[in-house]
Order: sequence, then C-alpha cells, then structure tokens
Amino acid sequence: MNWTFVIAALLTSQFAVADYYSSLDDDTCWDGRNSRGGPCMEVHDTKWSQYTEGRFTVTFRNTCNNRIYARFCNERDNGSEDCGASGISAGNTKSWSTSNANGRYTYNWIGVEKGSKDWVCSGKVSNWHD
Repeated sequence: MNWTFVIAALLTSQFAVADYYSSLDDDTCWDGRNSRGGPCMEVHDTKWSQYTEGRFTVTFRNTCNNRIYARFCNERDNGSEDCGASGISAGNTKSWSTSNANGRYTYNWIGVEKGSKDWVCSGKVSNWHD
C-alpha cells in the first residue's frame, strides 16, 4: 500500500469540503452543504393524495444547522411545471403539492442566512430561474 497516497488523499478530502463559515459570503449566501460536503436539502417524503386523484406532494427537509433557500417544481400531466420557493430553517421541512401531477419533480437550493437576500443568493446558482 502506498501510504503517501493515502495520507495525501486524507488531507485533500479534509480541505475539499468548506465549512459553513468559510463558504459564507458578504450577501450571507453559503454553499448549502453539510460539514461532510453532502447536501443540506433532502427529499423527506413523496406521496400521492388518497383523497384527491392526481395530487402529488413532495416534502423536503433541511438537514443542516443553518437556513437554506429552496426552489422546487412538480411536473403536471401536461408537462408544465408547478414551481415555488421558500426559505427552510435548520431541521425544518417544506412540502409542495401539485394537482394533475405525474410524479416527477426537481429542486435546487442554496444556503442563505438572511431572507432578504434570497433572490440575491439564488441568482448565484446556475439554472436557478430556468
């Protein structure tokens, strides 16, 4: 085993992931990743309504210790998207429901400490407004 390679790989992996404070910028935007480099936003649940045919709900959870700003879209049967955006506090969830849905969905997020900077920070993410 090449120990030099192992040590170099460990050092590289330590510095490849920025912590919250080192990724925070002047607009209070941050990378939206946890200390291991994983995403702060995860799909917590998806479900079809048992009462309204074609109604689909996706629930997202912020798994990090700081606020994120999220954009989410559910696709309708006709291919159009039903989209929304919201801040999600640390550890909290946000659900998005769509009628006449086909079950496909997309989402994106970025860390934003101040809600007044949501649009500033989301503008720093490629394809946010597509």
